[in-house]
Amino acid sequence: MISFTFLPRIEDPSWDADGLSALSARTLTADDLTFHYFSSDVVIGDGCNEIQLRAPGLPVVDFVLMLVQLCREVVSSGASVVESSQTQDSITAVMAGGAVELSYSFSDVVSMIPLCDLKEAPNMALQSAFGVLFSAHGDLRFNEYLIELADLVRSD
Repeated sequence: MISFTFLPRIEDPSWDADGLSALSARTLTADDLTFHYFSSDVVIGDGCNEIQLRAPGLPVVDFVLMLVQLCREVVSSGASVVESSQTQDSITAVMAGGAVELSYSFSDVVSMIPLCDLKEAPNMALQSAFGVLFSAHGDLRFNEYLIELADLVRSD
């Protein structure tokens, strides 16, 4: 099973308890959350390896959206290359029978995961993202965009 762990970047003040007021956490927009707040490193576990993505400026929501797009494209066309919005780190996926081969611009590792695991990857990443986001700012639970994002991920 593929897993995702988000490690908040210490230099990003949005993670600090004093970094956002309750009101601002609730009203952050898609643009705010995708491009400007909550930057992290990401650890991708593929069952055999831990692939490290260390890139200042990679908001957790941007990474989740990458996985949503990756999954959609692989299911519809059998292949995909997705890139983070700011750092241009990429993940490439290619169907190979009932499995998907994943390669990464930020690692030499090549992962093979079942297609059913890839289909669950956006939800797994979202749950991990919510865990770290809500731990930092509980009021993000009431953010309209994050509520809509959860619905989008579940509907896929």
